[in-house]
Amino acid sequence: MSAIKVVSYNVHSTIGMDGKSDCRRLAEVINQIGPHVAGLQELGVYTRRVPEVNAPLEIARGARMNYLFSRSLVTTEKGGEYGVGAFSVYTMEVKARLLLPTPEGAEPRSALIVKVNAPTPFYFAVCHFSFQGEFEKSEFYRTMGAKLITDTIIDNKFYPCIWTGDFNTFKGTDTWNYIHKHWLIANELDPDTPSCTCSISGEDQQIDFICAYPKESFEVNSFKVFPDRQASDHNPVAAELVLKES
Repeated sequence: MSAIKVVSYNVHSTIGMDGKSDCRRLAEVINQIGPHVAGLQELGVYTRRVPEVNAPLEIARGARMNYLFSRSLVTTEKGGEYGVGAFSVYTMEVKARLLLPTPEGAEPRSALIVKVNAPTPFYFAVCHFSFQGEFEKSEFYRTMGAKLITDTIIDNKFYPCIWTGDFNTFKGTDTWNYIHKHWLIANELDPDTPSCTCSISGEDQQIDFICAYPKESFEVNSFKVFPDRQASDHNPVAAELVLKES
């Protein structure tokens, strides 16, 4: 069996709760957890909001990890980019970049699927779904995004796979129910004591997830929501998953 330490973290464009952009602070949070792989959301590369920052590169350097970036949208006339990234202590290969379903005029959303060249190789996915109330029928589009990611992984045999992300949904929704049907959700290790990861409409919810497919290929050794909410407006979440021998 191979134990894999995983992190999912929305880094809020590197801007902490003090209003300051600090990639080193985010890297330190990741280093304290010590993951083999990490899925990060809200990563910017020379964006209008933080024009001097190449967040994927700077966080990867600080965390001493390799990274692959997937652009969701261009944010400036000079080509600033914003999206999600896969980080790992191992080398990785891009297998798919998906543009997720959203209505016309809404912010584009994307998912990245990579192969991780660990001693026992596996696949890794990271995404960032549209937020609650962003547009009409936003939950429907999140569910369609989850289905697109799942179908892509199954159809192309991109598994065993670990999937991380800011799903912007929570237990009991149509999106959560769909994912729960197909994926092992590490957050469910202790479902009676959920911890919040971010605030939605003033209410704390657990919206950042770590999942695995196929369910029978993995065991969840641990899951934790880390208390740090200074470096970002989200808490990082971490799990240790055991990939069973085939």
